[in-house]
Amino acid sequence: MSEDEKKLAIALPGEWALHKIFGPALTEIGEDFKKLYAVGRDKIIAAACKKIEDPDDGKKANLRVMRDVLWSGAFTEDEVCAEYFGGVLAASRSDDGKGDDAIQFVDVIKSLSAKQLQLHYTIYNSLNKAFVAEDQRVNVGKGSEVTPKQVWFSSIELLDGLGLLATDLNILQRQGLIYTYETNRHELNEGQEFSYANVNPTTFGVLLYAAVHDRLGEWRSFDQQNFGDFDDVLLPQHYALTLDGLLKSASLSQPPPQIKI
Repeated sequence: MSEDEKKLAIALPGEWALHKIFGPALTEIGEDFKKLYAVGRDKIIAAACKKIEDPDDGKKANLRVMRDVLWSGAFTEDEVCAEYFGGVLAASRSDDGKGDDAIQFVDVIKSLSAKQLQLHYTIYNSLNKAFVAEDQRVNVGKGSEVTPKQVWFSSIELLDGLGLLATDLNILQRQGLIYTYETNRHELNEGQEFSYANVNPTTFGVLLYAAVHDRLGEWRSFDQQNFGDFDDVLLPQHYALTLDGLLKSASLSQPPPQIKI
């Protein structure tokens, strides 16, 4: 499939594109598929399509995963939801369509709000970029190596559009997507304070991040390869692997107003 054809399939997921992505599973859930909310459904399909390197590879979506993704994800138009559900749908494709390993990720995604998914995406996108940029080699499959790592943010940036930060971080922790977290204030000169949040990641958090990029087979290279950004999902300007690094990054712009966490 040429790049132009792929772009067309992403923009207008027609019947031919659906069959290429889903295979025979589409026929099996035909009536249910028609009943779904069309806008949300098509956003998921478009997100899945753009993550698949070769829609002509002959692979089939897993029926169980496909059914749960479309039923749970179609009733929202949020971009980050479409990216997460679409990514897991793409990740469920295999030569025989029997692999349902991605079902665990569907269960987690549908248990989180859109802003909690965006928070997960923000954490692991920033961590992925920081590891690659600073050439940090971390065995993300080994808990004793990955959980001591931290990524730091300005609380103000995370709160912008994400609501109750500590509450949402607590829910991510409960789901096993982060190991622990802290929201606090750092004393600056002349009595000023800088509100920050830091997060310790988990292997499961990395796995989910890789799955929604349809790169589950490459999850162990999370510290070496930039998995890229989702379109139309906002990211913070400032993040770092240490507090000092965050303060240096944030000093490049006007300090944000302070609030009590």
